[in-house]
Amino acid sequence: MNERFELSFKNKIVKMWFILMIPTAIVQLFLILFTDVAEIIPVVLPIVPLLLFFIWLYFYKRDQKK
Repeated sequence: MNERFELSFKNKIVKMWFILMIPTAIVQLFLILFTDVAEIIPVVLPIVPLLLFFIWLYFYKRDQKK
């Protein structure tokens, strides 16, 4: 494993993770604190951005190999 992972905002993968997950966490917090929605909705909410992230990561890695 010669390829190292750089944990900084110069890394496009880290930037995409924060772009997707920070707004999700904020929306999740607001749903929990300020609304009376069912408890399952804030719990399931992060699944959508996680799926989007890993789909994007798959295509990003595939394009990097070319």
